[in-house]
Amino acid sequence: LHSLFLSLLEQMNPYDEQMPDESGCKLLDSFAIFVQLVLATLAFSTLIIKRQRESPQRPLQTWSFDVSKQIIGGGVIHTLNLVASHLFGKSLDGEPESNPCVWYFLNILVDTTLGVLIIWGVLSAVKFVARFYRLKGFQSGVYGDPPLVNQIKVWAKQLGVYVLALVTMKVVVVILFGLCPWLETFGEWVLGWTMGNYRLQVLFVMLVFPLVMNIVQFWVVDTIVK
Repeated sequence: LHSLFLSLLEQMNPYDEQMPDESGCKLLDSFAIFVQLVLATLAFSTLIIKRQRESPQRPLQTWSFDVSKQIIGGGVIHTLNLVASHLFGKSLDGEPESNPCVWYFLNILVDTTLGVLIIWGVLSAVKFVARFYRLKGFQSGVYGDPPLVNQIKVWAKQLGVYVLALVTMKVVVVILFGLCPWLETFGEWVLGWTMGNYRLQVLFVMLVFPLVMNIVQFWVVDTIVK
């Protein structure tokens, strides 16, 4: 870990010579991808810690089903965040390009606050409709009895609902960004201390800040989906 930390510091050296086209925030270069992998490992490992502290503890199979929904959902929302950050960072009508790191920061901020409420609302609405029409397999965290193939079918239904909740949340967030252009100024102000050292900016935007916010979000959502 010590050598890994030193390696990160070396890569963040603001005095490294960079080509002009490499001087801006990059969300998909080798450094950013490495940071994203570290984030995924650390964030989801906290769910293991949460399981150890559960009382009563969920059966391993149930816990695996619950966590796998979050892993797949996390991949979906991360991809949507990258796409949204890239699109909002593009210039329109000849205007200067925005900083994609600012938009990624804003995506994480809203996803892990307002987004959690939207996810809860969608899942609650689906649960209400399922009860009203007596539909089976939609009670989150309940996968029925063996055989395993039937449990996987129930899991797939719940995964589909969870992904629907995530996509709905992201649509609302994108609309919010369009209606509130001042959010970009706010994001630039928050990240002002990282400007000029874009690897430090990537490290904060894609590891430190998401790690803290996602740990809280994962714990809350894990409580919702189980």
